[in-house]
Amino acid sequence: MGEYSDRVKAEIVSDNVTRKFLYLIFAVITVIAVFLLGGFATLVAVLGLGPVLVLIVVIEIYCRIQNWRRLRAAEDADADLDKLKPKISTEAVPGNIIHKLRSRALEAQDAGEPYLAADLRLAVATLERLDREAALARSPALGGRAAV
Repeated sequence: MGEYSDRVKAEIVSDNVTRKFLYLIFAVITVIAVFLLGGFATLVAVLGLGPVLVLIVVIEIYCRIQNWRRLRAAEDADADLDKLKPKISTEAVPGNIIHKLRSRALEAQDAGEPYLAADLRLAVATLERLDREAALARSPALGGRAAV
């Protein structure tokens, strides 16, 4: 995999663990309430369990869709970055790929996906840095070598 998709996968795993931990806390609180409060808490837990389970299912579906979209965008960014890796150290980074990633970041931000937009902006910044370093390496004032 690539740099961005690996990072997104790690974030997804962390988010999943956190979400499951919150579900577990809810279940423990419910069980404690049933034992301490008796009949009324049992009635509330039984009546409230259906809507809570539906809510959990909706949250899980939403999170999986968002995770899939973030991972897909990260894989696209990795693929674009792989295309741009110079075969020769003096090869320039194409500006149209940077422009394409910028427009995808704006689309993601407009779609209400700030994390995806941030990942794409990070890819743009990385590509711009690589482009500047390649331009510096080609600079005749430095004799074709990058300054350290």
